[in-house]
Amino acid sequence: MKTILLPAFALALIMAVPAAFAAGSVPALKADAEAAVKVAASAPSDYIANWKAAKALREWGDKAVKQEVQGYKDIAKSAGKDGMKYGELATKLVPNGIEGWYYYGLCVGTYSDGVSIVTALTEGLKGKTQKGFETAYATDKTYDNGGPIIALGRFWQVLPGIAGRDNKKADQLFTEYISLYASSKDPNSDAWYYRGMLYKDTGKAAEARIDLQKAAAMGNAKAAKLLSELK
Repeated sequence: MKTILLPAFALALIMAVPAAFAAGSVPALKADAEAAVKVAASAPSDYIANWKAAKALREWGDKAVKQEVQGYKDIAKSAGKDGMKYGELATKLVPNGIEGWYYYGLCVGTYSDGVSIVTALTEGLKGKTQKGFETAYATDKTYDNGGPIIALGRFWQVLPGIAGRDNKKADQLFTEYISLYASSKDPNSDAWYYRGMLYKDTGKAAEARIDLQKAAAMGNAKAAKLLSELK
């Protein structure tokens, strides 16, 4: 694996998030991303530094989108685009490493939140995203608490029909995640939310209600909102 020990100043950058920023807030995640990018820029041949930059940029953009902060689409576009760059570099440094592929794919999703899925597709990102998530899934689908399972399922769910949407594959993947993690300590409520959304969109109202109720009970605000709209 092509990696080097991060220099002391780089480690200091990672730790230099202003205390005034609440942990996990958009400003804190922005500071984390900026620090991670500086580290990656100082060590362009370091696999770990590059995938961590992609991860940090994804987390910042994703939180901005979820909280719909002012200018969140611009943040998502910028963070996603930069994250794709570092994720892709990581895949070139270590082609069989899961992290580069996984965070590259997630950053495409964040970029799509900023520019729209259609725009991302016209820029030729479908193939790379699919390869990223499928590679991550095949390498270790349990990575990041089963993240590759949900990510690949979501990929097939959100594609426009003309681009190859596959609701059956999406359903299978969300169901796989739920079968593996339903009894775990910290399952990701998005699996139930996305499957509930899928069931709602395919006319399975009763099944959708069960999944959305589950996700809402786990604190998923988007699931609760969708549940309130379910007829």
